Amino acid sequence: MINSVKDNIYKNNLFTKKNKILLAVSGGADSIFLLFVLKDLGYDIQIAHCNFNLRDVESDQDEQFVKDIADKYSIKCYVKSFDTLRFAEENKLSIQMAARQLRYDWFEELLVENNFSCIATGHHKDDSIETFLINLIRGSGISGLCGIQMINNKIVRPLLSLKRNQIEEFLTKKNIKYRNDSSNSDIKYLRNNIRHQLIPLLKEINPKIQETISNEIEILNGINNIFKVKVDEIRKSIIIKREDLFIIKISDLLNIRNLEVILYELLRPFGSFQVKKIINSLRLQSGKQFFSNTHCILIDRECVIISLKKETNNKEIKIFRADHEISTPLYMKFSETTDLSIVNIPFFAKFDLNKLIFPLILRKWKKGDKFIPLGMNNFKKVSDFFVDEKYSLNDKKEQWILCSEEDIIWIVGKRIDDRYKIASNTKKTYIAQLLKKK
Repeated sequence: MINSVKDNIYKNNLFTKKNKILLAVSGGADSIFLLFVLKDLGYDIQIAHCNFNLRDVESDQDEQFVKDIADKYSIKCYVKSFDTLRFAEENKLSIQMAARQLRYDWFEELLVENNFSCIATGHHKDDSIETFLINLIRGSGISGLCGIQMINNKIVRPLLSLKRNQIEEFLTKKNIKYRNDSSNSDIKYLRNNIRHQLIPLLKEINPKIQETISNEIEILNGINNIFKVKVDEIRKSIIIKREDLFIIKISDLLNIRNLEVILYELLRPFGSFQVKKIINSLRLQSGKQFFSNTHCILIDRECVIISLKKETNNKEIKIFRADHEISTPLYMKFSETTDLSIVNIPFFAKFDLNKLIFPLILRKWKKGDKFIPLGMNNFKKVSDFFVDEKYSLNDKKEQWILCSEEDIIWIVGKRIDDRYKIASNTKKTYIAQLLKKK
C-alpha cells in the first residue's frame, strides 16, 4: 500500500522530498492514511483542518482529534472555523458547495502565505467513481466524465489508485485511529445517495462496476486529452480577444462540425450556458443575450460577443468646473484654455466654455436621446447615430454621454454637439479628454 502511493508520487511527479506540502486532514480514514504514509516516507508536511461547524459537537471533536495527531507527531497544524450555513445562504450555494469553496479558498491563502509547493488531499478511487456518476447525472461534458484528476493546478491526489476499503483495512491492521463523519451516511446529499444506493444497485447488474467505471474513466481521459488539443486549436483560430471582450465570428462557428460539442467546450471557461439555444439564435435576428453566473453572451449582427457580466450603471456623475479629473466610471481630465485651435481627435473634445452650464452630467445614453452632430444643422437621434457608426449592441450598452443641463454636448469619445463647438466669438474653451484607465 505504501509502495503504491510512493509509485504514484514518483511516476506522476507530484512532489519531492525538497518540497513543503500542505496536507488537508479532515480526520477521516483517507486523510489520516495519507498523513501516515507521507510521514513514513519522510516528506515535509504541514496540516490544514477545516471546522465547518455543521455537526455540532462532532465537528469540534474532529478538530481536536486532528490537533492531537499534529501534536503527537510534532507537525504544524493550521485550523480554521467557518460559519458554513451563513456563507451558503448569503451566496446561494448548497452546503457542500459552500464548504468546498471555503476550504479551497483558505488552502490557497495558506499556500501563498507559507510558500507551500502543493496541497495534498486524500481523494481515492471511490471518490473519482462517485464524481463520474455525479457529473453523468448532472451533465458536464467530456471533462466531467474523466473523474478526479491526480493533478489540478497546485492540488495533488496521491491516493487515486487505491480503494476506500483498502485504506480502511490498512488502518485497522495497523491499529491507526480515524474519525467517522456521521453525515457520510445521510443520503440527502447526492454523493452519499450514489455511494449507498446507486452503486450497490449497479453492482447487482455488474459486480465489477467500479473496475468497469475506472477503466472507462481512464479511456475517457485519453480521449479528452486528444479532444482538448483540437478544441484549443479551434479556440486560437476563431476567438479574438479585444480588451475585456471575446469575439467570435458567426460564420466561423457555422463552419464547425459537431458545433454543439465544440461550442460547449469553448464556452466552459465563461460559465454554464444553454448551448443549443445559442446555436439556434445564430441565424436569427441579432440582439439575443444569454447569461452565466459570470458572463454575458450577445448575438450581434455578425459576431458572438462574450463579456463579463456587469451591473447596470445608471448613475449620473456630476462634473463641476473645479474638477480637473475623474477616475470612475471613465478616466477623464478637464481643463480650460484660451487656445481656440481645432483638434480632430475622437477622445479629445473642445467646447465654447461660455455656452456650458455646470455641473456637467456624465451618464449612459437613453432611448429618445438626440443631439446635433458636429457639422450638421438638424437633430439626430443618438440611436440613429449608433446605426450610422455601426455600433454593436455591446458598444451601445457601454456608451457614455456628457451633458450640459438637458443638452447632450458629447457622445464621449465619438462626436460633440454642433451647438457647443468653438465659434468666431469664443473667448475661452473647455477641454474634456478621455484617457485609458490608470
